[in-house]
Amino acid sequence: MDETQTYEGLAAELMELLSEAQKEMPNPKKSREGQKGYQKYKYATLDAVLDIVKAPLNERGIFLSQPSGKLDDGTMRVQTVVFYKGTQMVLDTKPYEYDSDPQEFGKRETYARRYSLLTAFGLAGEDDTDGDTGPAKAAPKPASKAAQPKKEQQVPDRRTRMLAKVAKYKATLMERGLSEDGLNAYLTAHYNVDSPDKLTDEQLIDYGKQLAKTVEEYEGKETPNVD
Repeated sequence: MDETQTYEGLAAELMELLSEAQKEMPNPKKSREGQKGYQKYKYATLDAVLDIVKAPLNERGIFLSQPSGKLDDGTMRVQTVVFYKGTQMVLDTKPYEYDSDPQEFGKRETYARRYSLLTAFGLAGEDDTDGDTGPAKAAPKPASKAAQPKKEQQVPDRRTRMLAKVAKYKATLMERGLSEDGLNAYLTAHYNVDSPDKLTDEQLIDYGKQLAKTVEEYEGKETPNVD
């Protein structure tokens, strides 16, 4: 048996033992309280996590180690590594930032080691706050009348303007003595409709010009533009 086969066999055996050990690892007790921004949460200490994972591993001849070191870019990292019969396997790697303050650096390393252990063995060691998007935001207050944008004034379309002029001419002619029935009879005779609304745009222009000429005759003015 060559070295490759030996390693593959040991790796497979190690994975099987890790699977068995993991079944005996309950989630650690969350005995400490922390705070992220506005929200408080509970978490398990590094000691509590180690107590959970080491015994099932050691009973199967598996040694646990968490070496840390500094990378070329200055970032620190900690690895969760297991050893079995001369074979080692890296289960997880967690980066963390270096700090010149020994106390702060110790906190960061402890957090990285704890988080790496939890990840490596699929354990939950702190309250899940990822789904919390923060406190509900108050509904925005309506803008004051001064701040509200003014509604854009709608400009009547061309047909609407023509209908308005026709109505104005009809009103003028009725004031001059022409009857509404007579004006409507002209509509029916020339365009076969009973209302200016039913005229096409071209018919409406023509009808408006006829009314304008009639107004001119009554008032002696130039023909108004209805287009």
